[in-house]
Amino acid sequence: MGTSLAPEGEGESESEVDLFQRVSQTFRQMAEIARNIDVHEEEKIFYSHLALHCMRFEVCIERARPVSSRFNGDVIDRALSYFYSLIPEIGFHERPHHKLRLQDLSASWSKTRKQEHNAQVKFVTQWMKLGSPEDHLNRIDEGLEDCADILEKQQKQQQQQQQPENVLKKHSHDVLSASNYEPSYVVWKAAQALFEALQKCKGCSCSKQHEFGAKLEMGTYRRPVKKTDKSLNTRSNPSVMHCRDGDATRILDFEMFLSMEHKWHEIRVQTVKERVVGFAMDGHAPPSFEAHKAKVVENLCKSIDSTKSTAWQRLVLKLKKGQLFNERVEKTNFWIDKSAEPISLLKCFEERREFFTEKTKRILSLIIGYAVLHLNRTSWLQPGWGSANIKFFQTTTRKTPLRPFIQVDLPEAGTTTDVEPDSANKDEASFEDLDAGHPCPALIALAIILIEVYFAKPFTKLAQMSGIPLESSSGHITLVDVCQVLNGEDENEIEGWRSQIPEDSPLLKAIDNCLDTARWEDEEGDPLDNAAMKSQIYQEVVRPLELHLTSGFSSIPLDDVDDYARQLDFGQWGQIINDHELQTSTSTLPQEPLIHQRSPSPAVMLLDSGQLGVQLGPPALQKLLNQISMANSFASSSPSLKSLSSFSSYEPDYRASQFFDDEISDGGYSNAKTKDYIRWRFEYENVYAKCIRAYLPDPPSRPVKIAILDTGIDRDHDAFEAYEENIKAKFNFYNKSQKYIPDLNGHGTFTASLLLDYAPDAELYIAKIADRENATPNAKVVVDAINHAIDNWNVDIISLSFGWPSTNFEGYDDLEDAIDRAHGKKILVFAAASNSGGKLGRAYPASSSQVICVHSTDTLGTPSGFSPTAEPDNLNFATVGESIESAWPMLLFNDTTTPPRYVKSRSGTSYATPIMAGIAAFLLQYARLHLPERAAIALKRKEKMEALLKRCAKRGPNYAPRGNYYYVELSLHQHNLFGRELDRINDEILEALKR
Repeated sequence: MGTSLAPEGEGESESEVDLFQRVSQTFRQMAEIARNIDVHEEEKIFYSHLALHCMRFEVCIERARPVSSRFNGDVIDRALSYFYSLIPEIGFHERPHHKLRLQDLSASWSKTRKQEHNAQVKFVTQWMKLGSPEDHLNRIDEGLEDCADILEKQQKQQQQQQQPENVLKKHSHDVLSASNYEPSYVVWKAAQALFEALQKCKGCSCSKQHEFGAKLEMGTYRRPVKKTDKSLNTRSNPSVMHCRDGDATRILDFEMFLSMEHKWHEIRVQTVKERVVGFAMDGHAPPSFEAHKAKVVENLCKSIDSTKSTAWQRLVLKLKKGQLFNERVEKTNFWIDKSAEPISLLKCFEERREFFTEKTKRILSLIIGYAVLHLNRTSWLQPGWGSANIKFFQTTTRKTPLRPFIQVDLPEAGTTTDVEPDSANKDEASFEDLDAGHPCPALIALAIILIEVYFAKPFTKLAQMSGIPLESSSGHITLVDVCQVLNGEDENEIEGWRSQIPEDSPLLKAIDNCLDTARWEDEEGDPLDNAAMKSQIYQEVVRPLELHLTSGFSSIPLDDVDDYARQLDFGQWGQIINDHELQTSTSTLPQEPLIHQRSPSPAVMLLDSGQLGVQLGPPALQKLLNQISMANSFASSSPSLKSLSSFSSYEPDYRASQFFDDEISDGGYSNAKTKDYIRWRFEYENVYAKCIRAYLPDPPSRPVKIAILDTGIDRDHDAFEAYEENIKAKFNFYNKSQKYIPDLNGHGTFTASLLLDYAPDAELYIAKIADRENATPNAKVVVDAINHAIDNWNVDIISLSFGWPSTNFEGYDDLEDAIDRAHGKKILVFAAASNSGGKLGRAYPASSSQVICVHSTDTLGTPSGFSPTAEPDNLNFATVGESIESAWPMLLFNDTTTPPRYVKSRSGTSYATPIMAGIAAFLLQYARLHLPERAAIALKRKEKMEALLKRCAKRGPNYAPRGNYYYVELSLHQHNLFGRELDRINDEILEALKR
């Protein structure tokens, strides 16, 4: 019996799968509450398992929908029967069948979920058999786990039948190409042997026991170097012999730091591979340890002390047969600043987001992915490890090489550190955690880090921004947490962060594979053995991460990723470190390490709220910090501005037939003009602060509502972080089957950020009407979006930064009707004039009599050359539209030579339009705060708003429109309307509205 995922309305089978999904979600949510009620420990464990089983069912169904997979109906019936056995026999008795009763239970729970927590607890205690016998719960637990195993296995088999053998061949770069081979899996054993050897020599006869810690460099260990670089044959870099897969013996270097009493000392460990596989070394015999008598490391503290008397030296140890030997002391090639604390990856997310560029993100993801491949099931990846345990050192020249180290504490003497890679005892896991069912918890941690690196934000911050509470208050992140934050919650209409990652991204595939428990189990449902697990990790996680890197940066050699990364300054946006400069700077260093004054955090360097004389709330503070950061960047010779013209090579040429009319800088617009625009905007912000900020309640009682129709939005961009509450609704009209609105074009992010710059207290409603290509969308899509903004969002303003060259296009009549409806509802519609200059007139819908057409000028009010000629018989409104700086999606920001502020400078009536719409929102908000109700209502009529915009443009009694354009610019200058006292401003506005 098969149950398919057919389209809606095609029979009974679809409703049964829907019921199964709803019931699974219901019991997962109820289980999460039940396990926090005062019940026995065994019962808490059961409800943790129940939530996990439900999550597995939900994931199976979601993954099956896009490919219309079929489920085993008998298995679904069994699972529903197990669910039914968890509720009392009484209740919902009017329904004759248990499926209908479960349906009623889910419907009742859905209503209860909207109530306060106490009501939810009461519902759970009433409708869950709390206190059931342990054998009854165990039977249900085992039964549901078996159902989940069967469904996952069946789904995997169907996917293999439906998809080509190489599922990644759709990508332009073949991840399974000959150049991508599986590396040798010998590193993990050497790494674990090193950890155990360090543990053995911790003890000493010192009066006080030492506290030891270790940092091991994370690397790919990927390249088989065939030739030894003769330049390395020095005392500081002795000849190192490497191997190809199949070799029996090689020297494997581990770069690491050991701490004693929290002081870090550099160590290089050469690990000699024993003859386990049997291979030769390019005709050379394996190095002999008998060549000289190396002393056994008996006390780690003594070996470390031996390096204290010499500056810039590191200790070389050798590991043979599980024992460490003192080899020698050699000159270091990594001059760390010992006065500066190593910075964690988590700290970088929290305070140094500017570190991350697209290149450093992809390299870092691959290196950490390889680290999990090599270190999984070793003591180097301890339970709970994450971005807080990954550290970076700063050098004496204030460089931060892209060299991640995993930090661990060496446990107290007597603590067991043995790791048996092939053991797979599920009961060893803590069933308090909902990731207990994952055969490889290290992959959950890897998925979390990959998500964090992609968004350059801590996972807890991403969860907070989504409004998803984490399962554990201890800080432990569970599998359920990751799935919810990544995928969202449909019932609560919470958007998952996966919407911000391209669907065809190899990175997303790697993350999904990490979280897919079925991939890491054998046919019996047991965790894969060590060899199979590592092979699977490489195939399903590391290879996609390799593709993720090479698809964006094909010039980076995979075989030399480790060396390439070491040359990058993580703290300077991935710029190349000048080795000659580094060596020169250290050649004159004194014998004792220099003590540098620690650089303050970027947050400390900014003004605090106390210096401003006011206490700022989070949005206002964020806005201020952004302004200060921007002002600092312009005060100095900002590299980001110097390279603005470099964007031109990545952008298409403007074509008159294009839907969105961008006039893209080709280098003609100077950095000075971008600075002029920033000053122009600052003048406006002063007006806003004077007239709105001082009077507006928080939150606003009557906020202005603006709908923007564009290409979506990069929700993760810093520009929107302080405005999460402003973005009230989003809808994907371009692809209604997708609830999220990722911006793969850039135009939508740019314009939405502009609206919030000029109307920071408005409510924003975002309609996605186009996608990646800068092409004309279907007019019907625009019609649907406008009607939705009218009927569902009840907006005050609609901003349209696009247009057709004429009214001769399919769907014109329906679009005209929609615009007329908006006009009739007293909704102000702003549209871009076009960028055709004198060649063409206004585009449609800007040419409509029901729409306020927006032209472009420079910051002095001079009409832009690309702006259409002013029409003598019409009102021609214009505002700044040249060298506009605004947010640009981080994913699309390819420039690697500038500080990654993720902004671009662009020109066009497309960008003058949201600025004018934002100014109109300011005027509406002003009227609602300072003017009589009738005036605020009147201002929603197009002709009244036009009258007020004309008044804003006038400068003195003898004013005449420049070039027949009414240039709208707000400042506190005495010639400007808002450069006066509030009472006089009110009188002027009321007078203008009478005309």
